[in-house]
Amino acid sequence: MNLTIIIPVYNEGKRAVNTVEAVLKIHDGEVVVVDDGSADNSFELLTKSFAGEHQISLLRHAINLGKGAAMKTGAKYAFIKGAQAVLFLDADGQHNPRYIPEFRKCLADYPVVFGYRELNKGMPLIRKLGNIFAAHLVNVLFGIKKKDLLCGYLGFRKEVYEIIKWNSTRYGIETEMATKVGKNKIAFKELKVDTIYIDKYKGVSLFDAMKILTQIPYWFFIK
Repeated sequence: MNLTIIIPVYNEGKRAVNTVEAVLKIHDGEVVVVDDGSADNSFELLTKSFAGEHQISLLRHAINLGKGAAMKTGAKYAFIKGAQAVLFLDADGQHNPRYIPEFRKCLADYPVVFGYRELNKGMPLIRKLGNIFAAHLVNVLFGIKKKDLLCGYLGFRKEVYEIIKWNSTRYGIETEMATKVGKNKIAFKELKVDTIYIDKYKGVSLFDAMKILTQIPYWFFIK
């Protein structure tokens, strides 16, 4: 399977470089890195580190549009370039590239593959409780049982992109995607991945979690 790895980047600096280097040790296919208008030196470091690297396509948003927009940019580019499937990894190091071969194998059999973390290992309490409540609500409304609604380590094949394409630009992308998978009864697989938190102050805040929860009924009523 022609699998492209997509890495959205926003103000991750050297962490983004380290993540790409780790991916290249595992993955011999194309890697699309999308800098989402970083205000730090992320783009410069990436350009310097991977200049002339044939596996790397480095794209850039002139301004910050949000992770969801960066993911769309990467997916569109990958499919235009001939990818059969895409796999998303965060740039900060919380997604261990060692699972890439397992994702590739699962994507040969399932159109969508979601990574999931063990909620009792290392996950901040507010994220754990929000994840559990949101998972129950999504199950009731959309008939999809998922172990982890907030994990951004996920992949899908080209044929389902237009069906599960998300409108969320920042947090909530993974949850919105799950609702569309459930609503359209798309077969999926869940793959256990490491629970890694690089920075407890990053990621989904209480405000973000509440916003995601209020969006779930909205996703139920729209097409």
